[in-house]
Amino acid sequence: MQPGSAFGPRLRQERERRQITLKAIADDTKISRSLLEALERDDVSRWPTGIFRRAFVRSYAEAIGLNADEVVREFAERFPDPNEPAPAPPQNAPQLSIPVNQVSPDRVEIVLRFSVPRWWVSWMTWLWRTTPGRQNT
Repeated sequence: MQPGSAFGPRLRQERERRQITLKAIADDTKISRSLLEALERDDVSRWPTGIFRRAFVRSYAEAIGLNADEVVREFAERFPDPNEPAPAPPQNAPQLSIPVNQVSPDRVEIVLRFSVPRWWVSWMTWLWRTTPGRQNT
């Protein structure tokens, strides 16, 4: 596909060049003909969101014999999904500031954090206290 020109019309031009009808693509991919027509007009306002959006474009590209990955990538750049949050700009990883004299070179400390329901803590405490052979302190 030639960069610079409109996305949908280029797809239509390639489809027509290969003499493939929209009806054939709609029958093969199970995508409604009206959605395919809208794609060829660069009107994706009624297109589904999420994974279906990319899957439909991929199916269309494969049906007309184009590289599906390239077509999906270009589609996503030109028509971002309105329900997907914009990608966050990359941020530098936070730097840990640990004084050298507090860390032994032969040790690594790992802290695990997990959540459990309150009832579980109560139950485990009761179980711990009522275990035979334990002294209640």
